[in-house]
Amino acid sequence: MAQAVSTLQQISPDKIRSNPDNPRLVFREDEMRELMDSISEVGIKVPVSLYEDGQKFVLIDGERRWRCAKRLNLRYIPAITQPKPTKLENLLMMFNIHNVRVDWDPMPMALKLQEVRILLEKEGKLTNPQALSAVTGVPLASVRRALDLLDLPKKYQHLLLKEAAKPRAEQRVKADLFIEIYKSLHAVERHAPEVLTAVSKPQYIDSMVQKYMDGVIENVVAYREVSKIARAELAGVEKREAVPALVKLVKTKNYSIKNAYQDTVQAAYEQRDLVTRLQGVADKLAAFNPDVQLPTEMRDALKRLRSEIDRLLRR
Repeated sequence: MAQAVSTLQQISPDKIRSNPDNPRLVFREDEMRELMDSISEVGIKVPVSLYEDGQKFVLIDGERRWRCAKRLNLRYIPAITQPKPTKLENLLMMFNIHNVRVDWDPMPMALKLQEVRILLEKEGKLTNPQALSAVTGVPLASVRRALDLLDLPKKYQHLLLKEAAKPRAEQRVKADLFIEIYKSLHAVERHAPEVLTAVSKPQYIDSMVQKYMDGVIENVVAYREVSKIARAELAGVEKREAVPALVKLVKTKNYSIKNAYQDTVQAAYEQRDLVTRLQGVADKLAAFNPDVQLPTEMRDALKRLRSEIDRLLRR
């Protein structure tokens, strides 16, 4: 792209059109009304950014301000113009804006990341997650999450776009749901691949989504316990106990992650946690000087602890 020469102008909103490469596809009505009220009161203080395209101008940054200006019937808005970029340059500019503002929804961002990947492939450049992160400036973890969203069936991609149009407080299904489901699926693939010989990946995803929609799974954080079940051997539980529970989790309608966790690894993880705590207590007690008089409360607590230890060790 040639060295850009930017100029500040007053341009009619009617001469401006939206950027087809903008990953921000969702403009929530409640947020738009707030911005319109602000513009009505103080005007547009931050110019929009545009590039020339024939007799029209295309937005680089400021689509919400432009939309509000049109609805308010403003004759002119302040705008900084620059030469027209290439398709790939245009997309990368959009991502640079995203990295500053962090206000795009994950699913639209993922769809535009796919376009970047396709354009890079045409130029013979690397398109692995690390390369996409480097060229867009999006953190690697966010790129990986976006690629997972691109693997979703179209019905779930459309659901995310539909939900994103609602006010945030009313959104039931968000990208976090699918991100957590995919994390749990990756854990199953890595640590308990036998599960996926009994159920398919689409079956797993459909079941996990439906259980969430039905309230069988109460929140997205619960999917992290699937990873603990898949890694049962790390807690001292044999895999042969974990695999049937994970298959049952997918196939049985009202069988929750909590049920599967209780049936497999909960006791083992609790025991491991208790061992860690006891070792910590032992280390702290070892640091005490036996010649120092202990407070009454501490002596009573130690007597109770000794009683419980004796009871358990007598078995």
